[in-house]
Amino acid sequence: MKKIVGGILGLLAAILVCIYVVVTIYFGSHFYPGTTINGEDFSNADRIAAAVRLMMQMQDYRIQVTGRDVNTYESRELFEISAEDVDLAIDIGDEDIHALLKAQKSWLWPVVIWGSHAHELQGHVMMDESKLKALLEQQEVFWEENVIKPVDAYLEGYSEAEKSFVLVPEIRGTQADLDAVQERIRQAMTERQARVDLDEQGCYVEPAVTVADEELQQNLRQANKWLETRITYDWNGREVVLDGEQIKNWVVLKNGKIVLDENAVAEFVGENSREYDTYGKNRIFHTVLGYDLNLPSGAFGWLTDREAEVKALMQLIEEGTVCDREPEYASKGPWKGINDIGNTYVEADMTHQHLYLFQGGELVLESDFVSGNMSNGCTTPEGVFGLTYKTTNAVLRGADYVTPVTYWMPFHGNYGMHDATWRDTFGGDIYLNDGSHGCLNLPLDKAEEIYGYMTEGFPIICYYYPPGVLPEEAPEMPEDDDD
Repeated sequence: MKKIVGGILGLLAAILVCIYVVVTIYFGSHFYPGTTINGEDFSNADRIAAAVRLMMQMQDYRIQVTGRDVNTYESRELFEISAEDVDLAIDIGDEDIHALLKAQKSWLWPVVIWGSHAHELQGHVMMDESKLKALLEQQEVFWEENVIKPVDAYLEGYSEAEKSFVLVPEIRGTQADLDAVQERIRQAMTERQARVDLDEQGCYVEPAVTVADEELQQNLRQANKWLETRITYDWNGREVVLDGEQIKNWVVLKNGKIVLDENAVAEFVGENSREYDTYGKNRIFHTVLGYDLNLPSGAFGWLTDREAEVKALMQLIEEGTVCDREPEYASKGPWKGINDIGNTYVEADMTHQHLYLFQGGELVLESDFVSGNMSNGCTTPEGVFGLTYKTTNAVLRGADYVTPVTYWMPFHGNYGMHDATWRDTFGGDIYLNDGSHGCLNLPLDKAEEIYGYMTEGFPIICYYYPPGVLPEEAPEMPEDDDD
């Protein structure tokens, strides 16, 4: 009995070994059930069948190409390419299939036969790239007349509606790089992809500058900050208001950036200085005797330092400053306004050789003097001047004289007021033939008294009455209580 049982078991074992060997040999040349290659079921396929089927896989292959719609820029299907269009084929050698079969380890079939086995076998994909390029060039979406080129975001300028400077967003466009498109499609077809999105693959020419560009945003912020500026000027007594309404017109686009036009700022400064400066301008002066004379101006009055003010104003606008301000002055008058002489000044009537000193509108001093010699051309210049400086114990020098004086008060170059102790008399018509070298010669005591009132810039008005202004009989002069 034991021999019979032993024989049966031995037979069964032999049968099982035979089955194992046979199946192992079978799966040495056939794929396991549940095997897929490139997504297709190859269960129990042998090497020859697998090779044929893999070669046939590409015949029905198609790829969908998507990209930007020309109107909405949304992704849509642009066109489709079939394997036939570009002579797409796959070359899979017998050794490739053999390698897959060997990798599945047929001797393990009792363990792995029940599972799933997915494989990718690309082989060598071939296509006619000249046909692919020609096919792409035929697509209307790539024709120049249908392409929207990208446009950079830019600063448009001032918007009345927004009351600020604004950005114009970039236009993405639909201009594709055909070389990049061809390469991405070729690669996708090689990998048997069913779809390729040209936008996702970066095939479009993009704008170089977008609204998110930090430099563009910084420029926009800076330009709008300029509009916050409000400067209320006291321009020689006149109110001049500068704010964003005017500044918006001073902003220009240069090399893609908004910049503040320095020439426009300079024109603003120049316009107001021409209007309100008094330096060098003629003045109507009302004399003691009641006549209005049109007098030239020397180094006297209000003069805007245009270069300094332009520089300062540019900086104030850059910072969006709100403030009250006086412009930078190269020269200041003693009084603001067109009549900047005020009510404190020296009035030298050279026709009558008489001087008046007013302080706060009150006549505080008078004196006769001797002005420049009329006979030899040393005439004292007429005009409105400001005292340059004052000093004592000076020595006046000329081509033919060296004269020490105790009180020296120049107001126009080398012309000035000083004591003349060498003279016994002053006033009258001495100046016609025996006048000074051009200065106003004063008695020593009067020079000393006048010197006490003088400060830098003190107005000194010198004039002659023109012919026909005075009546034939000279008006009576005010009495001099000190003489």
